[in-house]
Amino acid sequence: MPQTTLASLLGYGARRTLDRIVATLRASLWRRPAAGIPHRVLFAPETLAEADAAVAGDIYAGVFALAGQSVDTGGRSPFSADPPSEEWAVALHGFGWLHHLEANATELSSTNARALVDEWFAHASVSEVAHRPGVTAERLLNWLVQSPLLLNGADPAFRQRYMRALGRHMRRLERTLPSQPRGMARLKVAAALVVAGTSIANEQRLARWALGILGDVVAADILPDGGHVSRSPETLFEALAFLIPVREALARRQQAVPEPLRECVDRMLPMLRFFVHSDGALATFHGARPLPPSTLEGAFAYDDVGGAPIENARYSGYQRLAADRTVVLLDTGVAPPPPFAGRAHASALAIEMSHGPHRLFVSCGALGDLREEWTAVGRATAAQSTLVVDDTSSARLVSRWPLVRWFGPTLYAGPTAVDVRRSALTVKAAHDGYVSAFGLTHERRITLGEDGLALIGEDQLIGQDRLDGRPFAIRFHVGPEVKLKIEKSRKKVLLVLPDGSIWLFAVDQGPQIAVEESILVNAPYRARRTSQLVISGNTLTDDTVRWHIARHAQPVSDDA
Repeated sequence: MPQTTLASLLGYGARRTLDRIVATLRASLWRRPAAGIPHRVLFAPETLAEADAAVAGDIYAGVFALAGQSVDTGGRSPFSADPPSEEWAVALHGFGWLHHLEANATELSSTNARALVDEWFAHASVSEVAHRPGVTAERLLNWLVQSPLLLNGADPAFRQRYMRALGRHMRRLERTLPSQPRGMARLKVAAALVVAGTSIANEQRLARWALGILGDVVAADILPDGGHVSRSPETLFEALAFLIPVREALARRQQAVPEPLRECVDRMLPMLRFFVHSDGALATFHGARPLPPSTLEGAFAYDDVGGAPIENARYSGYQRLAADRTVVLLDTGVAPPPPFAGRAHASALAIEMSHGPHRLFVSCGALGDLREEWTAVGRATAAQSTLVVDDTSSARLVSRWPLVRWFGPTLYAGPTAVDVRRSALTVKAAHDGYVSAFGLTHERRITLGEDGLALIGEDQLIGQDRLDGRPFAIRFHVGPEVKLKIEKSRKKVLLVLPDGSIWLFAVDQGPQIAVEESILVNAPYRARRTSQLVISGNTLTDDTVRWHIARHAQPVSDDA
């Protein structure tokens, strides 16, 4: 994957403008006769979401807890409330919460669902967020999925309003799709149109047209190993949440699923398993939130093959070491291309480690989801479990006006390449993200024991400039439930897990260990204070640091 530089970002902006002009010209060739109200919904598409009766109760009470923030509407329409954040507004207008009302599938549930949809009809025109293509695609899909809930006991007037709204959504997305720039919104729009064209009567032509575009999107955005080009585990899950309903809808109408699409989903599901830790939740690289096992099970329920995760995801830029109850993930990739780097982190050679239900080493995660001012901090190298030279990130964020307006907080100027060598449970990797600034290459070697009870690591800075005496720090952010007890020598730290088990972290020689404060996202839109182990050194005297962590069988000593 090529390096993203500032020059390439500017070049991407020009290409994007040209692509939109060409796409608009192509769209003018796609003219369909004006369509009336769709006749009927043939079936409700599949969804990966699970209904929660507790959330349904909150909605009935007028409380909408979305994107980490809760709004009590006080009996008013949620669509007339002032959104506490853009993310909250996106979630509200996407209607992903509607499926919770299905937890109690009663006539009252249907009545409440219809009332909320009618409220959207009355207030949506004032919201710019509501009519963004990606949000419109989510709403169209969710309304179709919940068509039984919405239409159960509905009077003819609501049925007409509902079907007319489906038609307007489809035509709007149909006009938007050809000129939609590359990104997740393009995949969502194409997928939603395929599902709508398949599940609504007399819309097969629309489905075939959108399916052709979706095939091109998938071919460009899904990597050969099944990962998403963004390199984000959560974005991979989000893509599956749209592609699986496409596959299932086509099968429901007894239509052939295009082989490239079928093979793509078959690759993506094992890759999603690749990112699952031993606690069953998702890894948090590149802005991913730690989605719980119950959320991921919705996708794995559609895994007919049940393929085991690969170990070497070289296209996605990751390595997975697994033994018994231990999982170690290592980031060995470069920054994703500009359309997908808006949430990417400077995490070259960062690790995450879990054992059983516990996370030992973690990334701080998407701190920007909690507070906007934390965005740059959470995406910096220091917020990952890896080595940092002179408190400088291995990649940078676009932050200056007007570039940030054009591209958003895009990650760029990171490593151009990562050299990876693997043998069984040993991985050796090196990145050049510090060569241009400091003339240094960071090399990390890790080996997981066959029983999963020990991880041996070595971090080295290579290059003539190390003689200039550059300071560095190797950071290991620990899980929020892990308690630390540092020994007086400051060469060893005991990690005490909630189940009482003890792990020993130590450096073999060189600098000492310090314990510092940290913070991480431990659940979607929720943060928790934690700690980090920091090994600080100088390239003049400590160019190589050897460390290890192992399950400790001895009781905690009194001098710890």
